[in-house]
Amino acid sequence: MLLTAVVTSMTSCQNEPVTTVNETTDTEVINEITETETSNTVDDLPDEDFEGRAFRVLAAESTAYKGYICVEEETGDVLNDAIYSANRAVEERFNFVIEQEIQEATAANNLGTNLIMAGDDVYDIISLTDRLALSYAVQGMLVSYDEMPYIDLDKEYWCRSINDSMTIGGNHWLAYSDFNLSVYDYTFVLAFNKQLLDELQLENPYELVESGKWTYDVFNEMCKAAVRDLDGDSVMTENDRYGWSGDGRQILPTMWVAAGVTPVTKDENDLPKYTLTSDEAFAEVYERIFDLAWNNNTWYPVTNNININTDNMFRDGNALFQTTSFGLLDSEYYRDMNINYGIIPHPKFNEAQSEYYTRVEGGRIFAIPVTNSDLDFTGIALEAMSYQASVDIIPAYFEIALKTKYTRDDESAKMFDLVMETRVYDLADTFWCEQIRDGFLGQLFKSGSEALASAAESNRTKVEDKINETIEALAK
Repeated sequence: MLLTAVVTSMTSCQNEPVTTVNETTDTEVINEITETETSNTVDDLPDEDFEGRAFRVLAAESTAYKGYICVEEETGDVLNDAIYSANRAVEERFNFVIEQEIQEATAANNLGTNLIMAGDDVYDIISLTDRLALSYAVQGMLVSYDEMPYIDLDKEYWCRSINDSMTIGGNHWLAYSDFNLSVYDYTFVLAFNKQLLDELQLENPYELVESGKWTYDVFNEMCKAAVRDLDGDSVMTENDRYGWSGDGRQILPTMWVAAGVTPVTKDENDLPKYTLTSDEAFAEVYERIFDLAWNNNTWYPVTNNININTDNMFRDGNALFQTTSFGLLDSEYYRDMNINYGIIPHPKFNEAQSEYYTRVEGGRIFAIPVTNSDLDFTGIALEAMSYQASVDIIPAYFEIALKTKYTRDDESAKMFDLVMETRVYDLADTFWCEQIRDGFLGQLFKSGSEALASAAESNRTKVEDKINETIEALAK
């Protein structure tokens, strides 16, 4: 079934487009209807004085995303200073202090779990991966965002379209807002080597994107043109040149999202369901992704999550394209890269597809533990931080950092706007990643197998049981 696209505003969670289902086809297609541009929505919070109390945050650190929500001081870096200014404004407005403890990602997960299980009220919000946060909600360990006082999820500074895609039975157990940059950092794009492109005399990717002709077929032909046995040993290894580099666990979901399909859809009651066993469109897309990656030596078959070889390939000019993310663009790897690169969305399945869909690989959710003893304070803090981030942080992140500091041409900056128009949050890639993306689909792709139908059917009971277990637990 065609994916219900999660459409977000171009430069933030603000001004979320209204979506309607196009019922003229036999598949669900979301058409964007952009609302009239308005200035930042002001929050409706009351005047409060919290007398210097601490807003206690457990955050996570990573090189792939910004898991923190505050910084200690101004450094001259535009994004750092925007975060600093936004937090100071909120602290001064309500007279509280943000106290953030940063842990390594896994340690943050474990600490949050242990404290909630022990009933200890140590943090007001805790950072969790989205799928771990869902499991917490299933176990009754979190407060639903719908139950939070003072939080208005309809405001422009809450990522409404992505948040709505995470609902189950209409309930927002989890939510992202503009102060949480991880959901932006986990947005996936395609980098290309401009020098190699010119050397091979290939078409201009920017023009292909803008004309609507940037498709699987065109991408495949360009990848094949880049393949070279550089050392002449007649064996393609990491020392040779490829059309495409990237981790298999990332390129597979990135490409299926780009084609507008998903293994998990929602019914009329907003309940998720596993539809892969009867989805002919997904089967066709998987077959094409497999052909793109495994045939003609266009992709170096690396299937672990982080592999320095694929990074080196693109950095050293031995890959024409690389699947990457906004967060990784803000890393030493790209900042120190000598090659001149451009940024575009991943290709459409074919020209008949109306939109370029861009994958969001979840993020770090700031969840509200049931041990939180003051939901009024937490609600005001979260709402105020979300609003102030829309004023200070998001413009710095997009207009200055991504579009100016981390890109090397004006065309790439324009592509960021296109990418942000149709971001997609896929439940098979996020909530049920362990069972589907990194589960049987990831294993199938890793093994070089095209046997999708049998794998989808043999894993059907396990996946459906997990989804139904979630639905039943959250309905209580």
